[in-house]
Amino acid sequence: MRLKSDSSSPPFSSGVSRRQFLGLSGALAAASWLSGCAVSGARPVPAAGQVQLLFYADTLAQWLPSWVHPRATHLGPMALLGQAPYITEEDRLAALGLTPEDRAAGWLTARAARQQPQQMGGYARLAQALEDQRQQHQGPTVTLEAGQCWTGSGLAQLSEGRHGPESSHWLGADLRLASDEAQRWPARWPQMKRDFGRPILDAEQPFTLLNAQGLQLGVLGIADPWRTGQAQQSGWSAEQWALQIQQQINLYRQQADLLLLVTDAGTNPSLWLAQQLSGAAMLFSAGGQDLWPEPLLPASGAAALPVCCAGQLGQGYFAVDFYVEAGQWRYQGGFQPLVAELPEAPEVLRRIAQLRAPYGRWLDEPLATSPNWLYRQATLAGSWDPLIAAALQSTGARLTLAPGVRTGLALPPDHPITREHLLSLTAGLSAPVFKLPATQAQLRARLEAGADELIGESWWLHSSQDLPRLSGSHYVLRYQATMGQRVADLEWPSATTRAQLEVAGWSPRYQGEGPPLWQLMEGWLRQRPASWTPPQMEQPSLAFVEGHPGWHPEASAAGAL
Repeated sequence: MRLKSDSSSPPFSSGVSRRQFLGLSGALAAASWLSGCAVSGARPVPAAGQVQLLFYADTLAQWLPSWVHPRATHLGPMALLGQAPYITEEDRLAALGLTPEDRAAGWLTARAARQQPQQMGGYARLAQALEDQRQQHQGPTVTLEAGQCWTGSGLAQLSEGRHGPESSHWLGADLRLASDEAQRWPARWPQMKRDFGRPILDAEQPFTLLNAQGLQLGVLGIADPWRTGQAQQSGWSAEQWALQIQQQINLYRQQADLLLLVTDAGTNPSLWLAQQLSGAAMLFSAGGQDLWPEPLLPASGAAALPVCCAGQLGQGYFAVDFYVEAGQWRYQGGFQPLVAELPEAPEVLRRIAQLRAPYGRWLDEPLATSPNWLYRQATLAGSWDPLIAAALQSTGARLTLAPGVRTGLALPPDHPITREHLLSLTAGLSAPVFKLPATQAQLRARLEAGADELIGESWWLHSSQDLPRLSGSHYVLRYQATMGQRVADLEWPSATTRAQLEVAGWSPRYQGEGPPLWQLMEGWLRQRPASWTPPQMEQPSLAFVEGHPGWHPEASAAGAL
């Protein structure tokens, strides 16, 4: 627990005042009542109480500042039509009272990001901002870490995550939700937990209770059902999942004055859970890597829990104040962007340089120059994807298929592409390349599964991936069709659709032999001339999407890249 210090030093320097800092986001949430706290047998609301919750997620162990490029398109399930974050860039700015010229538009929309190239975040800046926030708060503060924060970068992979606990200490994390560290490094995981030395919410310990100057603050962790394997089990139902969580809430709410939830299940499962659960105050969401600068209220009604989606790469954090007023809990706060003018913690800068020194020269070696904006997150395909496909095609395969994962560093034109950038594309996993035979029916089934995970009716099962990236063929995605009927007119470059063709690809789950994707891409990039034109981006056609409030192809038009 971090308590307010007696220090009277100003919270910000470099000419950035507190008012300017809070105004940068342009979207701080107004004070709101918490309506989801009533549960039979729960502790009564205390006569007085307050606590500040600082939340960051999915930094992907990227310690250095990174270029900003938000999602290029926001096509989501029909059940979320017109709801944030599935609205157009124009509508999201209007909803937040911003214009395309406002600086905040640069980290909320892809088009503005390209027009206002900027780097944000970095652990030294995040550490300083979090500490300043604690110092200026008039009460206790709890700092919560969730999502991939110990995994995801080249350095994390090379060091097997051994610096993860220390990096969380730089940021002052009081507790964290476990991510995929135990799956990646099972032998190292027990020592990592000991090194962190603070509560880690996982299957063994899903709940912790913190004393915030007499206030009993409870935090319940909800694991991603895809990572735990629960979602793949025969007979599993989302209703059973929600019921299990509700039973935990009912139990732990008896011990806590204020109960908060945190999950790494992704944005859509978080929004679904927020409509199913009661008895908690707020749900903090990780895993989806989406950003919305104020707590989201799902459209099901006032009973839904507010959901905080903090984005990725440590480019900002949420600060939410909870306090009792008129016998009820209230909250106020929102996203705090970490722009380049904000100061950095000198000791964290020094330690980052020290820890990167043995690996930095290798990770930062220039391999080629970016020919245009390179970004990852987009519904159909990001501009990194044609480079990945071209490298996969160099294996001699007729077709390539890659997952629509959302990890990856963005780069503006004419900047060096390094091994760190390539490793970031697979979240630091070695990701061996495979070549497997497939018929048209088999490939179509995989595309259908990918479409269902993105836009299907069962959005509590969405895996926070965009559509699979297919090259060498073309198909039509029928957005409003039913499950199993969304992929149409899949071209097959063979005389018969029963013929098996070699498909090259990679998958985070593939454990077979093959060169790691970063290595294959490095070899392909080194063959590019000094000035080179990127391969054409291949993506499916969309049917029945016109007018969808979350689709804005102008943001990914060729002229905007």
